[in-house]
Amino acid sequence: MLPPMLPLTRASSLALRQMAIEQLHDTFLGLPPDECTYDESRVVLLRAPYDGTTSYMAGARDGPAAILAASAQVEPYDRELGCEPCEVGIHALPALVPPAAAGPKAVIDQIEALSLPVVADGKLPFVLGGEHSVTLGAARAVAEVHPRLSFLQIDAHLDLRPSYEGSPYSHACVAYHLLGLRGDGGQVVQVGVRTACPEELAVIEEHGLAPIWGEDVWREEDDAWIARAVEGLADHPVYVTVDVDGLDPSVIPGTGTPVPGGLGWYQTLRLLRAVGQACRVVGCDVVELAPGPGDHRSAYAAAQLVYKMIGYFEAARPGREARCRAPKPLKAAAS
Repeated sequence: MLPPMLPLTRASSLALRQMAIEQLHDTFLGLPPDECTYDESRVVLLRAPYDGTTSYMAGARDGPAAILAASAQVEPYDRELGCEPCEVGIHALPALVPPAAAGPKAVIDQIEALSLPVVADGKLPFVLGGEHSVTLGAARAVAEVHPRLSFLQIDAHLDLRPSYEGSPYSHACVAYHLLGLRGDGGQVVQVGVRTACPEELAVIEEHGLAPIWGEDVWREEDDAWIARAVEGLADHPVYVTVDVDGLDPSVIPGTGTPVPGGLGWYQTLRLLRAVGQACRVVGCDVVELAPGPGDHRSAYAAAQLVYKMIGYFEAARPGREARCRAPKPLKAAAS
């Protein structure tokens, strides 16, 4: 005989609801797990909830969970592409659990080890950060399989310091390491940058970099800056890293170091769309989301951004068999 059911109190009801939400949000878009198995998915999400080197406002460790939770509210159908990009399969690996008191190098090594089999299986590794240092782990794994790599970095900051606050693996050093992962003729193309220090400017000169500054994005007509960015990536496989502070704080305010004057929503989409059409994207990430209490706007925008990138880089990639149409360019005035 079954024991009698206990009355469902408000506390137990809320606990059950929270359990249901956590179960639902363990997949992107809240899709049933059997619709996004690893074997049947082209895109694999790697959650990296780490912000151990944060130098201003913490909270990026909450970014991956916030993106996954908000994604349950994103409409699967993409009106621009005329399809549901999730049909390519989007599998979310269990969230990374950094070792106790782990430094950034240990976390980066852990992400590299998790990313390498994903890349070797021919899937698109998509890291959800976490602070920007987590990019390096996935980028190393991608570079092992695709040695002719170029990088596109959307960011308010150059992140070209050889070391910061005593650590060469700080979030402020990630692009400096990416320089060493470029293939022959590969580039690091930085877009939307609004701040720099003399040390970083010296690195730019030494390596012949040509950042597309935030003011260039707003000043140049006919999206000439997008053409320059795509041209700079050349005929190389590309890793795309998006620090959400590269976008204007009016779009995503929830980030550790918001800087005014960033990319607008449609400027960002036009750039990513152009890269997806002109280049073969073999790895990507969205990092530095740090939503504060009640900041659903930032998490939702980041989740929508992740889904748009999946659409541009996989579902609508030229030559792919997904039922998405090639995206049409939007007018520059739509920013």
